[in-house]
Amino acid sequence: MKISLKYVGNGVFISEAPLELKQAIYEVELKNMDMRSNTQNRSLHLYFSLLAAELNKGGLTVEKTIKVDTAWTGESIKELIWKPIQNAVLNKKSTTKLTKDEVSKVYDTLNYALSTKYGLYVAFPSQD
Repeated sequence: MKISLKYVGNGVFISEAPLELKQAIYEVELKNMDMRSNTQNRSLHLYFSLLAAELNKGGLTVEKTIKVDTAWTGESIKELIWKPIQNAVLNKKSTTKLTKDEVSKVYDTLNYALSTKYGLYVAFPSQD
Protein backbone atom coordinates (compact mmCIF):
# COMPACT_ATOMS: atom_id res chain seq x y z
CA MET A 1 0.00 0.00 0.00
CA LYS A 2 1.24 3.51 -0.84
CA ILE A 3 -0.01 6.54 1.08
CA SER A 4 0.90 10.21 1.01
CA LEU A 5 1.66 12.05 4.20
CA LYS A 6 2.17 15.76 4.70
CA TYR A 7 4.82 16.93 7.15
CA VAL A 8 3.41 19.67 9.38
CA GLY A 9 6.43 20.18 11.66
CA ASN A 10 7.65 18.93 15.04
CA GLY A 11 7.95 15.37 13.72
CA VAL A 12 4.22 15.25 12.89
CA PHE A 13 2.83 13.90 9.61
CA ILE A 14 -0.81 13.92 8.60
CA SER A 15 -2.53 11.62 6.15
CA GLU A 16 -4.48 13.15 3.29
CA ALA A 17 -6.93 10.25 3.47
CA PRO A 18 -8.24 8.21 6.40
CA LEU A 19 -6.10 5.17 7.16
CA GLU A 20 -7.50 1.87 8.32
CA LEU A 21 -4.51 -0.09 9.56
CA LYS A 22 -4.44 -3.08 11.83
CA GLN A 23 -2.21 -3.07 14.87
CA ALA A 24 1.22 -4.08 13.58
CA ILE A 25 4.71 -2.81 12.87
CA TYR A 26 5.02 -0.94 9.57
CA GLU A 27 8.07 0.00 7.53
CA VAL A 28 7.91 3.48 6.05
CA GLU A 29 10.09 4.92 3.29
CA LEU A 30 10.12 8.72 3.17
CA LYS A 31 10.52 10.42 -0.20
CA ASN A 32 10.29 14.17 -0.75
CA MET A 33 7.59 14.53 -3.41
CA ASP A 34 8.28 18.26 -3.84
CA MET A 35 11.38 17.52 -5.90
CA ARG A 36 11.02 17.97 -9.63
CA SER A 37 9.45 15.03 -11.40
CA ASN A 38 10.87 13.10 -14.35
CA THR A 39 8.21 14.75 -16.51
CA GLN A 40 9.27 18.19 -15.28
CA ASN A 41 12.91 17.30 -15.93
CA ARG A 42 12.10 16.33 -19.53
CA SER A 43 10.10 19.56 -19.91
CA LEU A 44 13.01 21.57 -18.54
CA HIS A 45 15.42 20.17 -21.13
CA LEU A 46 12.84 20.54 -23.91
CA TYR A 47 12.45 24.19 -22.85
CA PHE A 48 16.22 24.68 -23.18
CA SER A 49 16.05 23.39 -26.77
CA LEU A 50 12.92 25.40 -27.65
CA LEU A 51 14.48 28.59 -26.27
CA ALA A 52 17.71 27.91 -28.17
CA ALA A 53 15.76 27.55 -31.42
CA GLU A 54 13.80 30.76 -30.78
CA LEU A 55 16.94 32.77 -29.94
CA ASN A 56 18.68 31.44 -33.05
CA LYS A 57 15.62 32.18 -35.22
CA GLY A 58 15.64 35.76 -33.96
CA GLY A 59 19.32 36.15 -34.82
CA LEU A 60 20.17 36.41 -31.13
CA THR A 61 23.35 34.34 -31.15
CA VAL A 62 25.34 33.65 -28.01
CA GLU A 63 27.71 36.47 -29.08
CA LYS A 64 24.86 38.99 -29.32
CA THR A 65 23.47 38.03 -25.92
CA ILE A 66 26.56 37.06 -23.92
CA LYS A 67 29.52 37.89 -26.23
CA VAL A 68 30.54 34.43 -27.52
CA ASP A 69 30.11 33.83 -31.28
CA THR A 70 28.15 30.59 -31.60
CA ALA A 71 24.55 29.41 -32.02
CA TRP A 72 22.49 28.35 -29.03
CA THR A 73 21.92 24.72 -28.03
CA GLY A 74 19.82 23.26 -25.25
CA GLU A 75 23.00 22.58 -23.31
CA SER A 76 24.34 26.14 -23.73
CA ILE A 77 20.97 27.54 -22.55
CA LYS A 78 21.26 25.35 -19.46
CA GLU A 79 24.88 26.21 -18.68
CA LEU A 80 25.10 29.87 -19.77
CA ILE A 81 21.62 31.20 -18.92
CA TRP A 82 19.54 28.87 -16.73
CA LYS A 83 22.17 27.82 -14.18
CA PRO A 84 23.54 31.34 -13.52
CA ILE A 85 19.98 32.60 -12.94
CA GLN A 86 19.19 29.54 -10.81
CA ASN A 87 22.28 30.15 -8.69
CA ALA A 88 21.51 33.86 -8.31
CA VAL A 89 17.84 33.31 -7.40
CA LEU A 90 18.10 30.13 -5.32
CA ASN A 91 21.80 29.71 -4.48
CA LYS A 92 21.68 26.19 -5.99
CA LYS A 93 24.18 25.03 -8.59
CA SER A 94 22.58 21.75 -9.73
CA THR A 95 19.27 21.45 -11.58
CA THR A 96 18.85 18.00 -10.00
CA LYS A 97 18.36 19.64 -6.60
CA LEU A 98 15.41 21.82 -7.66
CA THR A 99 11.91 21.42 -6.31
CA LYS A 100 8.91 21.84 -8.58
CA ASP A 101 8.31 25.37 -7.27
CA GLU A 102 11.96 26.30 -7.73
CA VAL A 103 11.87 25.29 -11.41
CA SER A 104 8.95 27.70 -11.80
CA LYS A 105 10.82 30.51 -10.00
CA VAL A 106 13.86 30.20 -12.28
CA TYR A 107 11.69 29.95 -15.40
CA ASP A 108 9.65 33.01 -14.38
CA THR A 109 12.82 35.03 -13.78
CA LEU A 110 14.35 33.98 -17.11
CA ASN A 111 11.10 34.46 -19.03
CA TYR A 112 10.64 37.97 -17.61
CA ALA A 113 14.23 38.95 -18.50
CA LEU A 114 13.99 37.63 -22.07
CA SER A 115 10.56 39.16 -22.71
CA THR A 116 11.63 42.52 -21.30
CA LYS A 117 14.99 42.73 -23.07
CA TYR A 118 14.26 40.93 -26.36
CA GLY A 119 10.47 40.67 -26.60
CA LEU A 120 10.93 36.89 -26.59
CA TYR A 121 8.54 34.40 -24.96
CA VAL A 122 8.88 30.63 -24.95
CA ALA A 123 6.20 28.78 -22.97
CA PHE A 124 7.42 26.15 -20.54
CA PRO A 125 6.45 22.74 -21.97
CA SER A 126 3.80 20.76 -20.12
CA GLN A 127 2.38 17.28 -20.39
CA ASP A 128 -1.22 18.50 -19.95
